[in-house]
Amino acid sequence: MKIIKTANKITLELLNKKKIGFIPTMGCLHDGHVSLIRKSKKKKLLTIVSIFVNPFQFNNKKDYKKYPKTILTDLKICKKNKVDYVYLPQEKDIYPEKKIIIKNKIHYFRKFMEGKFRPGHFEGVIEVVKRLLSRIKTNYLFLGKKDYQQLIIIKKYLESIDSKIKVIPCDTIRAKNGVALSSRNKLLDQKSLNVAGEIINFLKQNKNQIIKSKNNSFFLSKIKEFGAKKIDYLSAFNLKQLKKTNKPSLNTRVFIAYHLNGIRLIDNF
Repeated sequence: MKIIKTANKITLELLNKKKIGFIPTMGCLHDGHVSLIRKSKKKKLLTIVSIFVNPFQFNNKKDYKKYPKTILTDLKICKKNKVDYVYLPQEKDIYPEKKIIIKNKIHYFRKFMEGKFRPGHFEGVIEVVKRLLSRIKTNYLFLGKKDYQQLIIIKKYLESIDSKIKVIPCDTIRAKNGVALSSRNKLLDQKSLNVAGEIINFLKQNKNQIIKSKNNSFFLSKIKEFGAKKIDYLSAFNLKQLKKTNKPSLNTRVFIAYHLNGIRLIDNF
């Protein structure tokens, strides 16, 4: 496994390389990330993992500062899973300009959910993806479904620029109690993780009623009873039409964002 810290070196290393699989991450790796790595390795791809906490996708500076960082453990995980390259840039390598101006046209699906509650989030996501892909000329981009809205918006962006990169959506990996694995989970104590499990299992058991409901007040109050202090959204979307829906179908997913002990968690099912 090679660790590379600059744009020039990663570009040179990958020059003329074919069949590349790329997994962009913000570090604090867990089994969800490992599943993406394994998918790339299973396809017999030259596998690259980037670790970079992108400041421009955080609309809250406190959230950015407390984002968990476990770089030594991350590198051990990458090595154990036979990653070929780890791209470990500094902020100045990704954003060398003195003044950063971000103006990206983002698909209208950004207006909902995360885009509504985190202004500028998806603009920052697309900016860092654009810059990473200018350095790493990949064939395949592996993205997890836990961030399903982000996955769709990145895919739509690549389509808008006629990119030949194939996006590989990867299933959400969950803990035994049903909670989606997330780097932010490390900021929660066991009691809070248990509460998160109760919330997600309650929602799964009632998913059809949630989808059909035109007023989610009952479900929102139940989630608060479990221990969530604040709920940003609980919404059902048809992912084929990318519109809100009240009709259960194979294309319908329920999305939630809620706060537990000061930590914001998202999930979908």
